[in-house]
Amino acid sequence: MKIVVLVPQALLILMTGCSFQLVSPPARMVNVESARSAAPGETVVGAKGAAHSAVFDAGAAIGTAEVRHGVVPGVEVDAEATYVRVIDRDYPDIDRNIYAARGGFKMSNAGGWAALLAGVGGGVSPAAGGFLAADVGGSISYPNCYAVPFLGGTLFASQPVAAKRVEFRGGDGSVVGYDTANTTLGFGVSTGVEIPLDRARCRTGMTPARIQIGLGMDVLRPVDGEPRLIPATGDTSMQLTTQAKTMATMGLAAGVEFPF
Repeated sequence: MKIVVLVPQALLILMTGCSFQLVSPPARMVNVESARSAAPGETVVGAKGAAHSAVFDAGAAIGTAEVRHGVVPGVEVDAEATYVRVIDRDYPDIDRNIYAARGGFKMSNAGGWAALLAGVGGGVSPAAGGFLAADVGGSISYPNCYAVPFLGGTLFASQPVAAKRVEFRGGDGSVVGYDTANTTLGFGVSTGVEIPLDRARCRTGMTPARIQIGLGMDVLRPVDGEPRLIPATGDTSMQLTTQAKTMATMGLAAGVEFPF
């Protein structure tokens, strides 16, 4: 029995061997972008979508809306809102919706081929509660006005807030396992290509309309995970505890951005 329920406070994850475990995820769910930042005074809006999965586990559909604004040369501030829907047929009584938001910045070098990124955010899962998260990372890319390959990496920490105990129930309605999310540390890596759609604007140093396509992976490790399993006898006084386990998901992502 397995289930992965991505939630911005609690990526509900049911691991192998009837082990039930929740982890608290990062605030940024989709990270496919080059190192280039928005030009001073320039505002860029965009949308991204991703599909994540893990071997033998449930998947998730992710949608993000974002806005970037150039402050000074090489520096932009950004904000994004994210919606996640877990795709899985098991435990249909658990709410699979997740809502998150994040604010941050990107600081690029003079050549626009390397950047530092950081941000803070949070979210809520109706089933598992809320969370706060912070992340820091970097990106490198090859600047040009035709096809920009990029590679990025992020470290993050996520802390549940007002976490709720989630119960996993069998077909007869009985509780077969339960868990509550706890502090989670992790990292993500992404790679892909960014395709400028307005080469004339790109050559002037401004941000062109662009398409982004990439592949990403996230690895999450709960600090003190204690998923609990109800024995087959139904005796809830006999609770078994398993150790925290490392989670990993992979996915494809695509996005589009337009400057104003």
